[in-house]
Amino acid sequence: MLHPQQMQEQQQQQQNAQNAATIPEHYEMEYIQRNNKTIQLCQIPISILGGGIAGVIGFSGLSGFLFYFFVYIIFCSLFALKEKKNLHLYFPNPRSIWFDSVGGGLMSYILFWTFLYNIIHIY
Repeated sequence: MLHPQQMQEQQQQQQNAQNAATIPEHYEMEYIQRNNKTIQLCQIPISILGGGIAGVIGFSGLSGFLFYFFVYIIFCSLFALKEKKNLHLYFPNPRSIWFDSVGGGLMSYILFWTFLYNIIHIY
């Protein structure tokens, strides 16, 4: 019969073995940077498209910025849906796709939002 402390150690070893099977042992910084760059390169055209849509629809003020966050959440959701459970293989922290690049496409969004808003609704 095992002592309770030995049982805990054995359970912890089993959990560590299960986690080791699903989580990579190390990450290559080159690949992590490439994955982050890929997300940014996808986010910029999405931000441009979202800004164009916001300008054509005529969003102004706070509603335009809220639309940016809506577009950003849709982009991240579709990306996470595409990868499903494999995000931990490509990023050390899978939540990083949600929070690290919020402002990445904001300038492109604002540029096209104001440009198309001015062309369609002001001139």
